[in-house]
Amino acid sequence: MRRVLPLALLSSACAGQPWTPSVPVAFWSEPVPDGREMLGDIHDIDLLGRWSLPATDPWAPYQKVTLLTALADMEPGTRLPDTNALEVVQRARVCAHRVATAGIPRGTMFVVDLRGAASVAFGAELSRASASPVSLVLTFNNWPAQDEVVPAEEALAALVADAPRAAGPGSPVFLLDAWRLAYRFDQADPDSVDNRYAVTDLPSAEELALAGINRVVYLVEDLDETDVEEDDLNGVFGAWQASGVRIAMMDLDLSIALRDWDDATSSALLDVRPRHVILDDPGFYVRARGGFGGIRGTPGRAGGHAHWGGSGFHGGGHGGG
Repeated sequence: MRRVLPLALLSSACAGQPWTPSVPVAFWSEPVPDGREMLGDIHDIDLLGRWSLPATDPWAPYQKVTLLTALADMEPGTRLPDTNALEVVQRARVCAHRVATAGIPRGTMFVVDLRGAASVAFGAELSRASASPVSLVLTFNNWPAQDEVVPAEEALAALVADAPRAAGPGSPVFLLDAWRLAYRFDQADPDSVDNRYAVTDLPSAEELALAGINRVVYLVEDLDETDVEEDDLNGVFGAWQASGVRIAMMDLDLSIALRDWDDATSSALLDVRPRHVILDDPGFYVRARGGFGGIRGTPGRAGGHAHWGGSGFHGGGHGGG
């Protein structure tokens, strides 16, 4: 797939944008690694079986399998990036081992907001290394395409190359792609497929309380480059915080032991404050032109329809948005 950057990026860069996880990933992250030929014997049904939560899992209603189904419409020889070569992917695996060694305390949920391939690597490694089960909740709600705005194929490549340990319901670990709102202030080039999207479907504060969740670890790549939560999380994080849920923002350098979770998260508490976010801007929806988790299951091309199509399935569970 080839990326076509939004026109505004040629002049605006990231001036004035809040330092959310999508800013560093968009403007100074490690380059996309060279492509490799996708394994011909991997099909979307295999990925669905590998990554989808069973219907009996209480967190299953929140999973999005949109990206998993994209494999069905790809040619067998499609080249996907070698995401294992990314440094952030390796760091994510090391971090997952630290968390697994320390053990996930009861009542803790993870929201992992990394470059998509790194989120996948963290979740898969954590599931394999953890003594207690985890429920990996995919939130990848877009498609790869020719002339795409954001590289959805990175997360897809990681999903194809890696596999979690099958486990029963456990601690919820929501896997997000920090690419999703990259260039969110910019209008897509007319010749590009706008596959940006927003995460708009997370559990309510009441649902967290019913599940016994009283602490959320918001994992980002680097605290030196991130100081607030992503725009699409501000509202739900604020509601969680108001209900008494403690939200700690930590990065891949976290070093933790089981007995230190309370101290470590207390010192990293995120103070979620209401702020103007991109979802409040009417122009955001005009600029989206089919992106940002719109109602269509296939990519939207500015001013028309993309030629790269799919099954039309768009998300699942609570509204698919």
